[in-house]
Amino acid sequence: ADPQLIEQIRRAPPLPTTSIYSRTDGVVAWQCSIDVEGPITENIEVTASHVGMGMNPLAHFAIADRLAQDPKAWKRFDASGARRWFYPAEPKRA
Repeated sequence: ADPQLIEQIRRAPPLPTTSIYSRTDGVVAWQCSIDVEGPITENIEVTASHVGMGMNPLAHFAIADRLAQDPKAWKRFDASGARRWFYPAEPKRA
């Protein structure tokens, strides 16, 4: 494998980016789905199967919340309060 290509693939684009992933995916390893932490990147975990992700109401809510934002005034997803019960904490990645 080309190390430069791998590095380029892992780099987030220069605009707000959100990865919605599941540790229970069953097809894609969750570690491969999260973005490297940055000022305009975030990772949102939901509990869903690979196929179920497309029908998961928590994934839909997170997508709608992210798309409703002005990219120039981007803020992280607010998973505080009661939402914390449904959205686990963002993983740390080196």
